[in-house]
Amino acid sequence: MSRTIVAVNAHPDDEALLMSGTLARAAARGDRVVLAVATDGALGEAAGELTGDGLLGKRRLAELNASAAAIGA
Repeated sequence: MSRTIVAVNAHPDDEALLMSGTLARAAARGDRVVLAVATDGALGEAAGELTGDGLLGKRRLAELNASAAAIGA
C-alpha cells in the first residue's frame, strides 16, 4: 500500500539535517513524499558573500529543490 508522507519544516535544509534518510527510504519503497517549508530561509545566518546580493532565499530554495530530488520527494 502506497502512502503520502508530508514533511513540514520551518526552513530549507531542515529536511536534509533532520529526516532525509527516512524520507528517502519512504520514497524508495514507493510512497509519495511531499516537502512543505514555511520560509525561504532569506533571513537565516550565512556568510557575507551569500547574503550581500539579497539572493539568499533563492539560493536556499534551489538547495531545497536539489535536496528534494535527491530524496525522491
